[in-house]
Amino acid sequence: MFNRNSEKRQLEQGVNEALNIQGDFLPDLKKPSVALIVVLVCELLAITLSLAAFGLEGFNWQGFGMVSFAVQWIALASLLFLALMSSWLNKRHPAIAGLSCFVVVQLMTLCLFSVVISQYGDMLQLNYWSLGQFLLISMIISGIGLRYMYLQQQVRNQQQAHLHSQLQALQSRIQPHFLFNCMNTIACLIEVDPQKAEQAIEDLSELFRASLAEPKLVTLRDEVTLCERYLAMEKLRMGERLHTEWQVADEAWNMPIPSLVLQPLLENAIKHGVHHLPHGGTIRIKVLKQNDELHLVVSNPLVQEARSSGNQLALNNVLARLKGHFGEKVKWSIEQNDELYTINIRYQLKKL
Repeated sequence: MFNRNSEKRQLEQGVNEALNIQGDFLPDLKKPSVALIVVLVCELLAITLSLAAFGLEGFNWQGFGMVSFAVQWIALASLLFLALMSSWLNKRHPAIAGLSCFVVVQLMTLCLFSVVISQYGDMLQLNYWSLGQFLLISMIISGIGLRYMYLQQQVRNQQQAHLHSQLQALQSRIQPHFLFNCMNTIACLIEVDPQKAEQAIEDLSELFRASLAEPKLVTLRDEVTLCERYLAMEKLRMGERLHTEWQVADEAWNMPIPSLVLQPLLENAIKHGVHHLPHGGTIRIKVLKQNDELHLVVSNPLVQEARSSGNQLALNNVLARLKGHFGEKVKWSIEQNDELYTINIRYQLKKL
Protein backbone atom coordinates (compact mmCIF):
# COMPACT_ATOMS: atom_id res chain seq x y z
CA MET A 1 0.00 0.00 0.00
CA PHE A 2 1.36 3.43 -0.92
CA ASN A 3 2.44 5.62 1.96
CA ARG A 4 0.78 9.02 1.54
CA ASN A 5 3.39 11.00 3.48
CA SER A 6 6.26 9.29 1.69
CA GLU A 7 4.75 10.08 -1.71
CA LYS A 8 4.18 13.72 -0.80
CA ARG A 9 7.81 14.05 0.33
CA GLN A 10 8.93 12.58 -3.00
CA LEU A 11 6.71 15.04 -4.85
CA GLU A 12 8.06 18.00 -2.87
CA GLN A 13 11.59 16.93 -3.71
CA GLY A 14 10.65 16.41 -7.36
CA VAL A 15 9.06 19.84 -7.69
CA ASN A 16 12.07 21.57 -6.17
CA GLU A 17 14.39 19.63 -8.46
CA ALA A 18 12.23 20.45 -11.47
CA LEU A 19 12.37 24.13 -10.63
CA ASN A 20 15.95 23.93 -9.42
CA ILE A 21 14.93 26.12 -6.51
CA GLN A 22 17.24 25.39 -3.59
CA GLY A 23 15.98 28.20 -1.37
CA ASP A 24 19.32 30.05 -1.56
CA PHE A 25 19.25 32.85 0.98
CA LEU A 26 22.43 34.62 -0.14
CA PRO A 27 24.60 34.47 -3.26
CA ASP A 28 27.34 31.83 -3.42
CA LEU A 29 29.79 33.37 -0.96
CA LYS A 30 32.54 30.95 -1.98
CA LYS A 31 32.99 32.63 -5.35
CA PRO A 32 36.13 34.81 -5.63
CA SER A 33 34.08 37.50 -7.37
CA VAL A 34 31.86 37.84 -4.29
CA ALA A 35 34.89 38.20 -2.01
CA LEU A 36 36.39 40.82 -4.33
CA ILE A 37 33.19 42.85 -4.31
CA VAL A 38 33.01 42.65 -0.51
CA VAL A 39 36.62 43.83 -0.19
CA LEU A 40 36.05 46.79 -2.52
CA VAL A 41 32.81 47.83 -0.83
CA CYS A 42 34.41 47.56 2.61
CA GLU A 43 37.36 49.67 1.50
CA LEU A 44 34.96 52.35 0.27
CA LEU A 45 33.20 52.11 3.65
CA ALA A 46 36.54 52.52 5.46
CA ILE A 47 37.34 55.64 3.41
CA THR A 48 33.90 57.06 4.15
CA LEU A 49 34.22 56.42 7.92
CA SER A 50 37.73 57.91 7.98
CA LEU A 51 36.61 61.04 6.15
CA ALA A 52 33.71 61.40 8.56
CA ALA A 53 36.06 61.02 11.56
CA PHE A 54 39.12 63.01 10.45
CA GLY A 55 37.88 65.28 7.69
CA LEU A 56 39.65 65.85 4.39
CA GLU A 57 42.10 68.52 5.61
CA GLY A 58 43.32 66.60 8.65
CA PHE A 59 43.04 63.13 7.13
CA ASN A 60 44.88 60.60 9.31
CA TRP A 61 46.41 57.83 7.24
CA GLN A 62 47.28 55.75 10.28
CA GLY A 63 43.73 55.99 11.53
CA PHE A 64 42.45 55.12 8.06
CA GLY A 65 44.68 52.03 8.03
CA MET A 66 43.29 50.85 11.34
CA VAL A 67 39.70 51.45 10.23
CA SER A 68 40.38 49.64 6.97
CA PHE A 69 41.95 46.69 8.81
CA ALA A 70 39.03 46.45 11.22
CA VAL A 71 36.35 46.66 8.53
CA GLN A 72 38.11 44.16 6.24
CA TRP A 73 38.75 41.73 9.11
CA ILE A 74 35.11 41.78 10.16
CA ALA A 75 33.83 41.46 6.59
CA LEU A 76 36.14 38.63 5.49
CA ALA A 77 35.75 36.68 8.74
CA SER A 78 31.97 37.02 8.49
CA LEU A 79 32.11 36.02 4.83
CA LEU A 80 34.07 32.87 5.71
CA PHE A 81 31.65 31.84 8.46
CA LEU A 82 28.57 32.54 6.34
CA ALA A 83 30.05 30.57 3.43
CA LEU A 84 30.59 27.61 5.77
CA MET A 85 27.02 28.00 7.03
CA SER A 86 25.44 28.38 3.57
CA SER A 87 24.00 24.84 3.44
CA TRP A 88 22.43 25.31 6.87
CA LEU A 89 21.11 28.78 6.01
CA ASN A 90 19.46 27.60 2.77
CA LYS A 91 17.39 25.06 4.72
CA ARG A 92 16.04 27.61 7.19
CA HIS A 93 13.20 30.09 7.03
CA PRO A 94 14.40 33.45 5.62
CA ALA A 95 13.75 35.19 8.94
CA ILE A 96 15.89 32.68 10.86
CA ALA A 97 18.60 32.72 8.18
CA GLY A 98 18.66 36.53 8.14
CA LEU A 99 18.86 36.79 11.92
CA SER A 100 21.66 34.20 12.00
CA CYS A 101 23.68 36.14 9.40
CA PHE A 102 23.16 39.38 11.33
CA VAL A 103 24.29 37.77 14.61
CA VAL A 104 27.42 36.30 12.98
CA VAL A 105 28.54 39.74 11.77
CA GLN A 106 27.95 41.32 15.18
CA LEU A 107 29.88 38.52 16.90
CA MET A 108 32.82 39.13 14.56
CA THR A 109 32.66 42.84 15.41
CA LEU A 110 32.45 42.12 19.12
CA CYS A 111 35.38 39.69 19.02
CA LEU A 112 37.68 42.05 17.12
CA PHE A 113 37.04 45.17 19.19
CA SER A 114 37.08 43.29 22.49
CA VAL A 115 40.60 42.10 21.65
CA VAL A 116 41.67 45.55 20.44
CA ILE A 117 40.29 47.31 23.53
CA SER A 118 41.85 44.81 25.94
CA GLN A 119 45.29 45.05 24.27
CA TYR A 120 45.50 48.58 22.90
CA GLY A 121 42.62 50.44 24.50
CA ASP A 122 44.76 52.92 26.45
CA MET A 123 47.08 53.62 23.57
CA LEU A 124 44.24 54.16 21.09
CA GLN A 125 42.01 55.88 23.64
CA LEU A 126 39.29 53.30 23.18
CA ASN A 127 36.75 52.16 25.77
CA TYR A 128 33.54 50.17 25.86
CA TRP A 129 31.58 53.21 24.71
CA SER A 130 33.70 53.02 21.57
CA LEU A 131 32.74 49.36 21.30
CA GLY A 132 29.07 50.27 21.48
CA GLN A 133 29.58 52.88 18.78
CA PHE A 134 31.30 50.39 16.47
CA LEU A 135 28.60 47.78 17.14
CA LEU A 136 25.90 50.27 16.22
CA ILE A 137 27.69 51.14 12.97
CA SER A 138 28.16 47.44 12.26
CA MET A 139 24.46 46.74 12.82
CA ILE A 140 23.39 49.45 10.40
CA ILE A 141 25.91 48.61 7.66
CA SER A 142 25.55 44.81 7.92
CA GLY A 143 21.77 45.07 7.99
CA ILE A 144 21.76 47.09 4.77
CA GLY A 145 24.38 44.84 3.13
CA LEU A 146 22.68 41.56 4.04
CA ARG A 147 19.30 42.88 2.93
CA TYR A 148 20.77 43.92 -0.43
CA MET A 149 22.43 40.51 -1.01
CA TYR A 150 19.22 38.73 0.00
CA LEU A 151 17.08 40.73 -2.44
CA GLN A 152 19.60 40.22 -5.24
CA GLN A 153 19.56 36.47 -4.67
CA GLN A 154 15.75 36.35 -4.60
CA VAL A 155 15.69 38.09 -7.99
CA ARG A 156 18.08 35.43 -9.31
CA ASN A 157 15.92 32.68 -7.80
CA GLN A 158 12.80 34.07 -9.44
CA GLN A 159 14.52 34.38 -12.81
CA GLN A 160 15.73 30.81 -12.51
CA ALA A 161 12.27 29.61 -11.51
CA HIS A 162 10.71 31.38 -14.48
CA LEU A 163 13.23 29.84 -16.87
CA HIS A 164 12.68 26.36 -15.50
CA SER A 165 8.91 26.73 -15.49
CA GLN A 166 9.13 27.38 -19.23
CA LEU A 167 11.29 24.28 -19.68
CA GLN A 168 8.85 22.24 -17.64
CA ALA A 169 6.04 23.57 -19.79
CA LEU A 170 7.79 22.09 -22.83
CA GLN A 171 8.23 18.74 -21.09
CA SER A 172 4.65 18.58 -19.81
CA ARG A 173 3.00 19.01 -23.17
CA ILE A 174 1.17 16.30 -25.05
CA GLN A 175 3.19 13.09 -25.24
CA PRO A 176 4.21 11.54 -28.60
CA HIS A 177 2.44 8.24 -27.89
CA PHE A 178 -0.84 10.15 -27.68
CA LEU A 179 -0.23 11.54 -31.17
CA PHE A 180 0.51 8.06 -32.54
CA ASN A 181 -2.66 6.62 -30.96
CA CYS A 182 -4.73 9.48 -32.35
CA MET A 183 -3.35 9.11 -35.86
CA ASN A 184 -4.06 5.37 -35.83
CA THR A 185 -7.61 6.03 -34.61
CA ILE A 186 -8.19 8.66 -37.30
CA ALA A 187 -6.84 6.32 -39.98
CA CYS A 188 -9.37 3.68 -38.92
CA LEU A 189 -12.25 6.19 -38.86
CA ILE A 190 -11.64 7.73 -42.29
CA GLU A 191 -13.43 4.94 -44.14
CA VAL A 192 -16.04 3.88 -41.58
CA ASP A 193 -17.04 7.32 -40.20
CA PRO A 194 -15.52 10.30 -42.09
CA GLN A 195 -17.44 12.83 -39.99
CA LYS A 196 -15.92 11.52 -36.74
CA ALA A 197 -12.50 11.44 -38.38
CA GLU A 198 -12.87 15.10 -39.39
CA GLN A 199 -13.95 16.09 -35.88
CA ALA A 200 -11.02 14.14 -34.44
CA ILE A 201 -8.60 16.01 -36.70
CA GLU A 202 -10.05 19.35 -35.55
CA ASP A 203 -9.75 18.33 -31.89
CA LEU A 204 -6.17 17.18 -32.40
CA SER A 205 -5.35 20.41 -34.22
CA GLU A 206 -6.65 22.54 -31.33
CA LEU A 207 -4.70 20.49 -28.80
CA PHE A 208 -1.43 20.90 -30.63
CA ARG A 209 -2.08 24.56 -31.33
CA ALA A 210 -2.39 25.08 -27.58
CA SER A 211 0.67 22.93 -26.85
CA LEU A 212 2.85 24.92 -29.26
CA ALA A 213 1.72 28.31 -27.95
CA GLU A 214 3.75 30.30 -25.44
CA PRO A 215 3.03 29.37 -21.79
CA LYS A 216 0.31 31.72 -20.55
CA LEU A 217 -2.69 32.05 -18.29
CA VAL A 218 -6.12 31.30 -19.75
CA THR A 219 -9.57 31.13 -18.24
CA LEU A 220 -10.76 27.90 -16.70
CA ARG A 221 -13.50 27.78 -19.36
CA ASP A 222 -10.88 27.66 -22.13
CA GLU A 223 -8.89 25.00 -20.29
CA VAL A 224 -11.95 22.81 -19.75
CA THR A 225 -12.89 23.13 -23.43
CA LEU A 226 -9.40 22.00 -24.39
CA CYS A 227 -9.59 19.07 -21.96
CA GLU A 228 -12.93 18.02 -23.42
CA ARG A 229 -11.30 17.86 -26.85
CA TYR A 230 -8.55 15.68 -25.40
CA LEU A 231 -11.06 13.39 -23.69
CA ALA A 232 -13.05 13.12 -26.91
CA MET A 233 -9.92 11.83 -28.64
CA GLU A 234 -9.29 9.29 -25.88
CA LYS A 235 -12.92 8.19 -25.91
CA LEU A 236 -12.61 7.31 -29.60
CA ARG A 237 -9.92 4.83 -28.60
CA MET A 238 -11.40 3.53 -25.34
CA GLY A 239 -15.11 3.77 -26.10
CA GLU A 240 -17.49 3.15 -23.20
CA ARG A 241 -14.62 2.18 -20.91
CA LEU A 242 -13.91 5.88 -20.30
CA HIS A 243 -16.35 8.01 -18.34
CA THR A 244 -15.84 11.51 -16.98
CA GLU A 245 -17.78 13.62 -14.51
CA TRP A 246 -17.24 17.38 -14.28
CA GLN A 247 -18.22 19.52 -11.32
CA VAL A 248 -17.24 23.16 -11.84
CA ALA A 249 -18.44 25.96 -9.59
CA ASP A 250 -20.17 28.78 -11.46
CA GLU A 251 -17.83 31.42 -10.04
CA ALA A 252 -14.75 29.46 -11.17
CA TRP A 253 -15.30 29.53 -14.94
CA ASN A 254 -13.45 32.80 -15.50
CA MET A 255 -10.64 32.14 -13.04
CA PRO A 256 -7.02 32.11 -14.38
CA ILE A 257 -5.13 28.86 -14.94
CA PRO A 258 -2.01 28.01 -16.99
CA SER A 259 -2.87 26.45 -20.34
CA LEU A 260 -2.65 22.63 -20.47
CA VAL A 261 -2.41 22.11 -16.71
CA LEU A 262 -5.43 19.82 -16.35
CA GLN A 263 -4.63 17.76 -19.46
CA PRO A 264 -1.54 15.99 -17.99
CA LEU A 265 -3.55 15.11 -14.88
CA LEU A 266 -6.31 13.61 -17.02
CA GLU A 267 -3.76 11.75 -19.12
CA ASN A 268 -2.26 10.24 -15.97
CA ALA A 269 -5.69 9.31 -14.66
CA ILE A 270 -6.33 7.39 -17.87
CA LYS A 271 -2.86 5.89 -18.21
CA HIS A 272 -2.42 4.75 -14.59
CA GLY A 273 -6.07 4.13 -13.75
CA VAL A 274 -8.86 3.59 -16.27
CA HIS A 275 -6.64 2.01 -18.94
CA HIS A 276 -5.75 -0.94 -16.68
CA LEU A 277 -9.35 -1.86 -15.81
CA PRO A 278 -11.15 -4.30 -18.17
CA HIS A 279 -14.45 -2.48 -17.74
CA GLY A 280 -12.90 0.97 -17.55
CA GLY A 281 -13.81 3.55 -14.96
CA THR A 282 -14.81 7.11 -14.20
CA ILE A 283 -12.57 10.14 -13.85
CA ARG A 284 -14.05 12.87 -11.68
CA ILE A 285 -12.87 16.45 -12.07
CA LYS A 286 -13.96 19.01 -9.51
CA VAL A 287 -13.06 22.72 -9.61
CA LEU A 288 -14.02 24.90 -6.67
CA LYS A 289 -13.33 28.48 -5.68
CA GLN A 290 -12.95 28.95 -1.95
CA ASN A 291 -12.20 32.46 -0.76
CA ASP A 292 -9.26 33.53 -2.95
CA GLU A 293 -8.10 30.00 -3.82
CA LEU A 294 -8.91 27.76 -6.77
CA HIS A 295 -9.07 24.03 -6.03
CA LEU A 296 -8.45 21.46 -8.78
CA VAL A 297 -9.44 17.94 -7.74
CA VAL A 298 -8.94 14.94 -10.06
CA SER A 299 -9.95 11.43 -8.96
CA ASN A 300 -9.49 8.15 -10.81
CA PRO A 301 -9.74 4.43 -9.99
CA LEU A 302 -6.69 3.23 -8.08
CA VAL A 303 -4.74 0.40 -9.69
CA GLN A 304 -1.82 -0.44 -7.40
CA GLU A 305 0.31 -2.26 -9.94
CA ALA A 306 0.01 0.65 -12.38
CA ARG A 307 1.55 3.31 -10.14
CA SER A 308 4.89 4.47 -11.50
CA SER A 309 7.38 7.33 -11.49
CA GLY A 310 5.74 8.66 -14.64
CA ASN A 311 2.74 9.73 -12.59
CA GLN A 312 4.97 11.74 -10.25
CA LEU A 313 6.90 13.26 -13.16
CA ALA A 314 3.76 14.65 -14.77
CA LEU A 315 2.49 15.99 -11.43
CA ASN A 316 5.89 17.55 -10.72
CA ASN A 317 5.75 19.30 -14.08
CA VAL A 318 2.24 20.61 -13.43
CA LEU A 319 3.22 21.90 -9.99
CA ALA A 320 6.39 23.46 -11.37
CA ARG A 321 4.41 25.34 -14.03
CA LEU A 322 1.89 26.54 -11.44
CA LYS A 323 4.71 27.70 -9.17
CA GLY A 324 6.22 29.54 -12.11
CA HIS A 325 3.00 31.61 -12.27
CA PHE A 326 1.83 31.71 -8.66
CA GLY A 327 5.01 31.12 -6.61
CA GLU A 328 4.87 29.39 -3.24
CA LYS A 329 1.11 29.97 -3.00
CA VAL A 330 0.64 26.64 -4.80
CA LYS A 331 -0.29 23.77 -2.45
CA TRP A 332 -1.27 20.18 -3.11
CA SER A 333 -2.28 16.97 -1.39
CA ILE A 334 -2.85 13.33 -2.35
CA GLU A 335 -5.56 11.11 -0.94
CA GLN A 336 -6.14 7.47 -1.66
CA ASN A 337 -8.17 4.56 -0.43
CA ASP A 338 -8.74 1.08 -1.78
CA GLU A 339 -10.62 2.41 -4.80
CA LEU A 340 -9.71 6.03 -5.57
CA TYR A 341 -6.55 8.04 -6.15
CA THR A 342 -7.22 11.78 -5.72
CA ILE A 343 -4.98 14.75 -6.41
CA ASN A 344 -6.00 18.10 -4.93
CA ILE A 345 -4.09 21.16 -6.18
CA ARG A 346 -4.91 24.64 -4.94
CA TYR A 347 -3.40 28.04 -5.48
CA GLN A 348 -4.14 31.65 -4.59
CA LEU A 349 -5.81 33.46 -7.42
CA LYS A 350 -4.58 36.52 -9.20
CA LYS A 351 -6.24 38.54 -11.92
CA LEU A 352 -5.60 37.79 -15.59
